[in-house]
Amino acid sequence: MEDAVQLAFDFEEFEREDARARLYEWAGAPLHFTTDYYPPAMLDEAFGHWKFLNGDFGSFARSHMWHRSLAHGSVEFAEHRAESFTADLRPERGVEGPGDLLTMLVCEPCDWHSVAGNENAVVEAWHDHAMPGWRDLPVIPQAVRVRSETGLTKVALRWIEQRYPVAMQVPGAPIITERGSGGTRHVPGYSPWGGYDLSATALGRPAAKPARSAVKRPPAEFAPPDEPGRSTTRPGLTLGG
Repeated sequence: MEDAVQLAFDFEEFEREDARARLYEWAGAPLHFTTDYYPPAMLDEAFGHWKFLNGDFGSFARSHMWHRSLAHGSVEFAEHRAESFTADLRPERGVEGPGDLLTMLVCEPCDWHSVAGNENAVVEAWHDHAMPGWRDLPVIPQAVRVRSETGLTKVALRWIEQRYPVAMQVPGAPIITERGSGGTRHVPGYSPWGGYDLSATALGRPAAKPARSAVKRPPAEFAPPDEPGRSTTRPGLTLGG
């Protein structure tokens, strides 16, 4: 058994050495950090090849390459699809390095991508790209409880159905929710249609206050002075004594 394991290890190491010697033949995405556009499948293949050559341990930080974001699935809206990647450019402690933790969203059908050091920024950029006008969607106020342990509440669904445009009640469409000061992340997959739950706090958009009537009605016991046929005195009172 040990001989079989050793043989498999030796064979894999031989393949690895051969691949290193033939790196000049690599025709995929770069085996290092890049800001150029590449389809998601090519980015996956390149990162997988880097790990085959160099080992999986610490591969995010050592490679500085784009890899799938751990807490972010893909989101589709009409012909657009946002796929999220992360690149760790942070240096090791005490060592100079190239930068920060970056996020990239790729919309493969359009050969579009956006890179930023702030996840919210690329999420907003993709919405600008895929669905112009989303910034005008109503903000769901905190008074409306959006989610429960089992998902979206009936109250929230009714609020959204009554106020959101029909064209934005389709798969992949977002909602915008009022949050506390700490609720600033745009969360994928949390809208009723599998789109983003976008933070109004991050967007700087407070929820609209309920409208109040500016007209003051007269007390019920008094009639308006210009209305004919109505007494302007309270019951039980007489004029002149």
